[in-house]
Amino acid sequence: MSRKRYLVQGAVVDEALIADLRQLLRADVERIHQPDESEISQTAARRLEAVAEHSPAFICLLAEPWLGADITDRTGGLLRDCARIHLYARILDDAVDEQGPLYRHNLLRAQPLFWEAVQNIGAAVPATVAGEAAHLIAETVSAVQIDDRERNPLYWGAKNHHLLLIPLLLSGNSPAYQDCRRELSALIALVQAGDEWRQGEMNQNRLRSEFIEFLVDCLNTEKLAVLSRNGWPAATERIVWNARQLFDVLCG
Repeated sequence: MSRKRYLVQGAVVDEALIADLRQLLRADVERIHQPDESEISQTAARRLEAVAEHSPAFICLLAEPWLGADITDRTGGLLRDCARIHLYARILDDAVDEQGPLYRHNLLRAQPLFWEAVQNIGAAVPATVAGEAAHLIAETVSAVQIDDRERNPLYWGAKNHHLLLIPLLLSGNSPAYQDCRRELSALIALVQAGDEWRQGEMNQNRLRSEFIEFLVDCLNTEKLAVLSRNGWPAATERIVWNARQLFDVLCG
């Protein structure tokens, strides 16, 4: 029986897989976050619950070429591990930014899940691919540090490059992935830009101008055609959809 697929923000995604990943992440959040009545605890809970609710659809978008009618056990396992690493990235980010005991304790409780995911990935991919995965994490760390010093839209994709683990690992670092890596990074940057806009960062004239230039480059038809041909037609649609939304709010 074929798996049910539907539209989310302009992209076709897999309903059953999204539900499975949401269930996994919600269970992880319950294990990691010990809530109380404080405002800090409730804020932390909302941020983690948002990851569990919204990230599975985006994870499936990045995994689009491997989500046919029959998803292999290997694909499912790697997606679960990558989803957990994304949750861990949120917990780590909050612990670094907020620096309170609650966030540090969440980070400590997340360690077993994180190391389990890393071990699973190491066992599932060749050493050369694992080395490229480590390089992606190094890119993530470097981009965060650069963007913290001076906000720069060119680093908004790279500071979330842990998400590129999904197509990297599933493809085995294939030529198709390498051909599409820049556009997939741009897709991640567009989603990050939505958060930056909601936080008021785009009110700065310099950032707004730099980001509009970035948007124009994202809509390069030749680059989008390569992405679509290599198995990411829904991701291509999502880039166009996100770019139009951002053009409307920034230039409207």
